[in-house]
Amino acid sequence: MSTIFTYAKNEGAFDGVNPVDGVLIPRHAKEPGETHAYDLYQVLEILDRLPLLEKSLVATAALAGLRQGELRGLEWNDYTGTELVIKRSIWMSVVNLPKTRASRDSVPVIPALAEILDEYRRSMGSPETGTVFHSGDGLPICVDKLGRQVIRRALEAICLRWYGWHAFRRGLASNLYEIGAQDKVVQRILRHSKPHVTRERYIKVFDRTVLDAVEKVQARIEELRQAKEDRRQLELKFGDNANVQSPADGGFPPFAPIKPPFSHQSIAGSVVSC
Repeated sequence: MSTIFTYAKNEGAFDGVNPVDGVLIPRHAKEPGETHAYDLYQVLEILDRLPLLEKSLVATAALAGLRQGELRGLEWNDYTGTELVIKRSIWMSVVNLPKTRASRDSVPVIPALAEILDEYRRSMGSPETGTVFHSGDGLPICVDKLGRQVIRRALEAICLRWYGWHAFRRGLASNLYEIGAQDKVVQRILRHSKPHVTRERYIKVFDRTVLDAVEKVQARIEELRQAKEDRRQLELKFGDNANVQSPADGGFPPFAPIKPPFSHQSIAGSVVSC
């Protein structure tokens, strides 16, 4: 409850004493359900199977990260060809400002998304103004209904479940993170007020990313094992100087023990760092 109060106060919606101070969540309250994100490969598979209107909606959600209400509130004069300026959100028939102050910003449009939006725009008669996503009557389309009736069927054809529109937004955060984008950059593109929201609620680590990580650990272990074996062979070869002639006997001076390139301690440290 205090989180909701803090959010409302930060947004200027409430200024006063917290009216629900001391309220606690019950110990046996139901835990939040697991959330999902579509990875980039899945997004491309989905786009290939959708009609142009639905394809444009999904591409905008997955490649620009717009929320459901922001998709409905998008107008053609908000689109410049290289960015989308998020000015409004529509829930049912109610037009609101976007969710937070940070949400009222622009997002970049990559060429892959611009190509889809431009094709869709031409199919609609190249309008300069008006609602972007509508079914011919000029009114914002019901994206929730479209998701259930059209997009879900396309996903079933490729054995994917429909997790809702927000799975595309989480997917964008996760895909950006996977290619190395910094948290602050992901936060800016998703237009979150706080970076911890992006990190804790939106970024998902895909299964293949986990697999790549553990494979790198295995490769590092093999490197360390080989280095240890090489050092052992050197010690066996040069460590025993008992039978080496001294200079007084006309021979060569004994070899000094060869110092290994790193110690046991450094090996352990490397393993931990992996």
